[in-house]
Amino acid sequence: MKPTLTAKRWITTLTGLLFTLIVVSGLASLWGSETLSWRQLFIDGSLEQEIFFLTRLPRIGLALIAGIGLSAAGASFQGLLRNPLADPFILGVSSGAALGSILALALGMAFPWISVVAFLSALASTFIVYGLATYRRPLDPETLLLTGVIFNAFAFAFILVIHSLVTVEQAHKMLFFLIGSLEAVPYRDLIVAGSLVLLGFLILSAEGRPLNLLAESPAMAQTLGLNPQRHQMLVFFGASLVVGAVVSLTGLIGFVGLFVPHATRLLWGPDHRLLVPASALLGGILLVLCDGFARTIGFYAGFSSELPVGAITALIGAPCFIVLLRKLR
Repeated sequence: MKPTLTAKRWITTLTGLLFTLIVVSGLASLWGSETLSWRQLFIDGSLEQEIFFLTRLPRIGLALIAGIGLSAAGASFQGLLRNPLADPFILGVSSGAALGSILALALGMAFPWISVVAFLSALASTFIVYGLATYRRPLDPETLLLTGVIFNAFAFAFILVIHSLVTVEQAHKMLFFLIGSLEAVPYRDLIVAGSLVLLGFLILSAEGRPLNLLAESPAMAQTLGLNPQRHQMLVFFGASLVVGAVVSLTGLIGFVGLFVPHATRLLWGPDHRLLVPASALLGGILLVLCDGFARTIGFYAGFSSELPVGAITALIGAPCFIVLLRKLR
């Protein structure tokens, strides 16, 4: 049994994770097919400076945004739905956001509007899956997962239809949405997505205590003066905002929101006041490491291209999903 959460334990845990995140990000910015030197970064016009500011820094920033956002959303969904297998990817929220992003891309929309459409489609996907799974019956984990799988197939069918109707250039971009990629993006897009993820993360972090009560029982939470519907809406809104912003830039990076919150729960306990922010920081660390591995393994193995980070997370997450499913049964 984990010790009771205190202010000291909360600060110590998050400070340690934040320090680790900074160290890992700093090392990852120098690590790759081209090893950089800190000294060369301060020489104006140097090749190392161009690589760092135009490629490495935006990419690591995107990995942090995606890892933080998806992990916080996964931890919140697992608490709200009282299901350790809940994850934006498995529940169909990510595929709904991807469908919205691809539709906006096919219509030629600019990035901020792609994020807006992705958020709205992610929010709609959340309510559709949750509504179908609970229609005339209490919430059941297996029914929820099955509904998410069916919705994923439905969303992917629409994605393939759109993919077959667009130009070759648009089809190439859509392919990266489907496999999950952390290619460097303009700083403007990074700031917009980071702001949306930060807003969603603050909403989810503020819901820590209500999530503790809802994870026990919505009926019990209501007897203690909590409005379950209001807090469910806030969690759905915050998680959908995060997932929409992340997917609009990275595409479908699966299973991060599944195994990171589970690992955090095993290490520091189920209290969502710590679980949500700790999962976010641990998710950022993990995705930076996965991206560093994806950037370098292909180069050192002699391949002409790098591995997509979505493939790395799927290779890690799929076995974790099977283990968790066996435990539930």
